[in-house]
Amino acid sequence: MNILLISIDFPPVPGGISAHVFELGKAYVELGHTVAVVTRHRGTEPIQSMQSGMAIYRVALKYISFIYGLQIRSFVKKLIPQIQPDLIHIHGMGPLEWYNINYLPLAYTNHTSGYLKRIKKGGFRRMAMLKRHFNKVDLFLAPSEELLQVPFDIKAPKYFIANGVDAAKFIFSNETRAEIRQELGLEKDEIVAILTRRLVDKNGVIYLARATQFLRNKAIKFVVIGDGPERKEVEDTFKKNCGERAIFLGNKTHDEIVEYYSAADFSVLPSLLEATSISGLEAMAASLPLVGTRVGGIPELILHGENGFLCNPADPEDLAQKIDALLDSDLRAFGRKSRRLVEEQFDWPNIADKTLKAYKQILH
Repeated sequence: MNILLISIDFPPVPGGISAHVFELGKAYVELGHTVAVVTRHRGTEPIQSMQSGMAIYRVALKYISFIYGLQIRSFVKKLIPQIQPDLIHIHGMGPLEWYNINYLPLAYTNHTSGYLKRIKKGGFRRMAMLKRHFNKVDLFLAPSEELLQVPFDIKAPKYFIANGVDAAKFIFSNETRAEIRQELGLEKDEIVAILTRRLVDKNGVIYLARATQFLRNKAIKFVVIGDGPERKEVEDTFKKNCGERAIFLGNKTHDEIVEYYSAADFSVLPSLLEATSISGLEAMAASLPLVGTRVGGIPELILHGENGFLCNPADPEDLAQKIDALLDSDLRAFGRKSRRLVEEQFDWPNIADKTLKAYKQILH
């Protein structure tokens, strides 16, 4: 199959959508398919390149949304005769808004619930516009059951297909763990929690910072990777409640993040909104147990009492109780369960195969 993926986010830009599109495309190539990716040009990346067997086309776009829509639409229309895709798969709302190519099957993955905020802001008019955009789609996919639920009828079949993870990257030696702990100034036997989250409202990190005051185990160290508009408030709250036990590393490359997982004993997903959390899957691939909220796709990752514990969103006391419950459990056994779940359900070849089967329903 010849597949064209369109996404504004793509490596080296960090984030869940970026990782999803890259890993899905790479898995398609490994399964024998031809893949092209159209994305936004940022920084110094080449305009056209090959990456992991995919042809990457980066379009220099102006930030004004109307202009950028016209530019990328024009580029894609010129590219189609050259690469002759069997199907186009758009990731994210931005590219869908300008899309008007009606002679090729179109799959769309709804990665976030941002459209709900647009409806609230724009009312009936905005809902009508979104309905028009969603009805361009022949196949509607989402990485959580929650994200499949749109507030109006659409003609396309809808399927939940989870995010995935490259589990092979997350196998560590004891030496790597010791080196990373030494780099971070962590003692050999300290209990360490890791969070790899953008510090924005929906990710709920502020509630973990507040939860630290209620923890029975006061010796936990927290490694926080990521940045965002809530960073100062989150840092200040951690410092107020647990002193210097939180280490903030800011943004890191994905390869660096992978190594930092080796230093941790468990991970926390305090989200208010979430798909099938890629950071959660990566923690599981690193054989870490989880504590996470009952939102979005998180309950699909955490088997309560088997590889972690679920808690109520925006509830610091409940979050603290579940962290204490985890520390009263066998962390290694929970971590092994996490790893098995990833290998059985969430590896990228498995996710790619499910997506390809969904594509077959709309191929002419």
